[in-house]
Amino acid sequence: MVKNTSKNIRPKVRLELINTLYRQSPPILFGNIAVVSLSIFLLWSEVSRRDLLGWAAAIYLLTVVRIVIVWRDRFAGEHPIETAMRRARRYVLLSGLSGCLWGSMGLLFFAPDNTVVTAFICIVLAGMTGGSVASLSSYWPTYFAYALPTVLPFAIRSFAYGNTLFSVLGFLSLFLLGVNLSFSRNLQRTVLDSVSLRFENIGLIRQLTEEKERAELANRSKSQFLAAASHDLRQPTHALGLYIATLRAIAQAPNIERTALNGIAGRLQTALKGMSQLLNVLLDISRLDAGVINAEPRRFPLQQAFDALENDFLEAASSKGLSLKIRSTSVWLETDAALLHNILSNLLSNAVRYTTRGGIRVACRRRGDEVDIQVFDTGIGIAADQHSMIFREFYQVGNAARDREQGLGLGLAIVQRTAVLIGANVRVRSRLGRGSLFSVRLPALPDIPALDNQVDVIDAAPVSSRRTRAILVVDDDRDVLASMQTLLRAWGHTVVAASSIEQAVVVATSHGPALQMVLTDFRLARRVTGVDVIHAVYKAIGREIPAIIITGDTSADGIDATTSSGFHVVHKPLDPEKMQALIDAQPA
Repeated sequence: MVKNTSKNIRPKVRLELINTLYRQSPPILFGNIAVVSLSIFLLWSEVSRRDLLGWAAAIYLLTVVRIVIVWRDRFAGEHPIETAMRRARRYVLLSGLSGCLWGSMGLLFFAPDNTVVTAFICIVLAGMTGGSVASLSSYWPTYFAYALPTVLPFAIRSFAYGNTLFSVLGFLSLFLLGVNLSFSRNLQRTVLDSVSLRFENIGLIRQLTEEKERAELANRSKSQFLAAASHDLRQPTHALGLYIATLRAIAQAPNIERTALNGIAGRLQTALKGMSQLLNVLLDISRLDAGVINAEPRRFPLQQAFDALENDFLEAASSKGLSLKIRSTSVWLETDAALLHNILSNLLSNAVRYTTRGGIRVACRRRGDEVDIQVFDTGIGIAADQHSMIFREFYQVGNAARDREQGLGLGLAIVQRTAVLIGANVRVRSRLGRGSLFSVRLPALPDIPALDNQVDVIDAAPVSSRRTRAILVVDDDRDVLASMQTLLRAWGHTVVAASSIEQAVVVATSHGPALQMVLTDFRLARRVTGVDVIHAVYKAIGREIPAIIITGDTSADGIDATTSSGFHVVHKPLDPEKMQALIDAQPA
């Protein structure tokens, strides 16, 4: 009956059709009483009074019972669909009984010799079946159960009499029954479509409202994210400006002290390191949101990750007078070891940062076919109402002043996103002032005997011998291009420069045999990308050489474009040591 509606709203539609049936009951029920009373008045002298009163009493009694049931059900409040279906079946049964009583009129009072009575019976039965279409069609089986027993007895009796006139009356009765059944069916479909459309519209409105609320929440979160990021970027930028002004003042002094210069250089490096740290973490967030980081599961013993964590954090914990205990484990996992290490590193980093006394414990506990990797600390703890907020970007407990020495407030946001990527579940239990327990739940493998040649979780970077190269540098920013040339030449490389793809092709053509590497910015003028530059250079020199793309684009599209290019990508601001190591690692 409701096959044209979606599965999730079918029960609601069916319930509404049944409720509509009940709401439309009063007219037909009170109409029964009125028509029976009129029939008594008109047939009092024409038929057996005993039969007439018995028939009328039966209809009166059934109608009163139906009125009581309808009244009770309508004011009983909301009904679950199972109860509503029982109500519908009961209503169909009572409608069928009512139809039988009205149909008995065509048997009890059928009078071939009395034209008035016959015509009256025909009119009453046709009127009752036609008038019930609107009231009973919202739930079509109800009308079917009522109309058939109302009309068929009179039609059968008319055909059985054999007279031409009564045969015509019988045929007319069946014809009207068919018309009414068809009209009832069409009306039920119309009501069904209307009710279904109403619920679909309600669902769409609810969905649009939820989407609007999500969009507004995302917009607020984005604004808060940008405001916090702007604040944290402004601080080191402001410090850099002050230090540069100090350098200019020192340069104008009659005597330049090396100690002062070294001190300023150290502070410049600290400020730049703080800025680079924030940008790198923002890049991690952007890469996770862009979906360009793919988990690469492999089997490994969890103890390897624990050993790496102990090596990374033991000194930091000891310097604060904290104990760091990592319980050994024989558990094996099948997940991305590097991403898991990133999650646990962020959790341990927070534990060290927010713990001033006591210690930190790391352990792995089995939970059936799963394991909980737990990081427990005796730090400041987290209030219960903040448990859901600590995974937001830039949210930090007890750091309203945004002291960068206490971190950036992005570690747990990265933890949450990375956990989703590897299919882990991160939970937190904490008491304010007592400490926190973070758990990372993952599927476990059966214990596997340790092997002597297992690879470490964090692979060591390859060590390459230093070599000088002829490098083509492409950047449309004049200052950046000049500084890159200066840095590369200071490292001993031969450098040729270009500020556009056209210049790059000209330079590459003239230096083709000697050129050994391309180092290009990603976003250039006129929507040219570093990928375009590299391919143009390859075409100009007729061979492929190592290429590195430098980018400051952290948008999802930009990250996806650089990642899918297949070339090495370095993000601004550059870490000179990492840049030098990457250049040295490229094949000659």
